[in-house]
Amino acid sequence: MSLSLLILFIVVGLMLILLDLFFIPGGVVAFFGLGLIIYADYQSFQDYGTTTGMLFSSVSGLASALLIWQFFRPSFWNRFGPKGEITGKMNTEDLEKVKLGDRGIAIGAIRPSGHARFGNDIVEVHAKNEIITAHSEIEVIAIDSNRIIVKQIES
Repeated sequence: MSLSLLILFIVVGLMLILLDLFFIPGGVVAFFGLGLIIYADYQSFQDYGTTTGMLFSSVSGLASALLIWQFFRPSFWNRFGPKGEITGKMNTEDLEKVKLGDRGIAIGAIRPSGHARFGNDIVEVHAKNEIITAHSEIEVIAIDSNRIIVKQIES
């Protein structure tokens, strides 16, 4: 077997291991990758003798260890993540748009949460112990720290 084919087996084996680590969980693909690397090492002993076989085994083992070590370093993955800080808070704008006692229309069913229109603003609302049908008139009965509680107005 040619030396370039053995090197290709090792490279493909390493790629399969990395593919399994990061994209296809379960270990089956990594098992085939490890099998390719072991087969390439075995064939290097068979075809080229002990010295070349030991060199191949050492290089493939070192390459495997370095590649996996490189991918598990936090600094490697930091370049792919977001750099900024999150400064906003969820629903703070909604809570400022609606006041206690405001009346609006349920856009869809509220069971127990949904969306409602208050004037020109659409906000997320929550019902307390009831299911409110779509297009019903609703009233704000409470505003918790991050939730707008509504009830259906009886017509």
